[in-house]
Amino acid sequence: MSPADTRERILAGFTEQLLEVGYLGISLDRITAAIGIRRPSLYHHFPDGKEQLYTEVALRMIEQVSQRVAAAVHAPADLRGRLESLALIHADDPRSAALDQRIYDATRYVGEATRTEVSTRYVEGLLAPAERLMADAVADGQLRPADPGLLMNAFYGMAQAVQGIPEDVGMPAELRGGTGPTAAQLAAQIVELFLHGAASAE
Repeated sequence: MSPADTRERILAGFTEQLLEVGYLGISLDRITAAIGIRRPSLYHHFPDGKEQLYTEVALRMIEQVSQRVAAAVHAPADLRGRLESLALIHADDPRSAALDQRIYDATRYVGEATRTEVSTRYVEGLLAPAERLMADAVADGQLRPADPGLLMNAFYGMAQAVQGIPEDVGMPAELRGGTGPTAAQLAAQIVELFLHGAASAE
């Protein structure tokens, strides 16, 4: 196994544990055992250990999702189309949304420098472009006057419904999803609700 392969397998193992147990539950010994290396080999590739692994995994995820956000907010479409694309950024990979949440949660437990680096990149890549989209829509009269940050947070909160209920939750099978609207249909419904509200027209 080449050094590059070893490095990637360590990162993959870390990602799996982050998804499974969260940052505090991660065991570097479990990672090394799973991929058949010794602990010194892990520290050869990641001298700062767990926090360095977290930083690299987080920044990779942020970069991947940032590209999707940029494509959505700059799509050759009207506001509705851009919002629908934005609502769908995690739809084709449910693990992406779960990893996003785990990375956010872990910022409570890492050092200040790591928290600042990850949070800054997160804001710049995932939040600021959506907030600018809202600000532009307010400026040109497509959305009522409101704080763009509030609009962005409200929209992202609503867009979480596109993910549906995970298959592994402790709920009866018939309530876990899989038979309802598609992700695209849910995104369209969420955007309609965001743009026009839930109140009756009467």
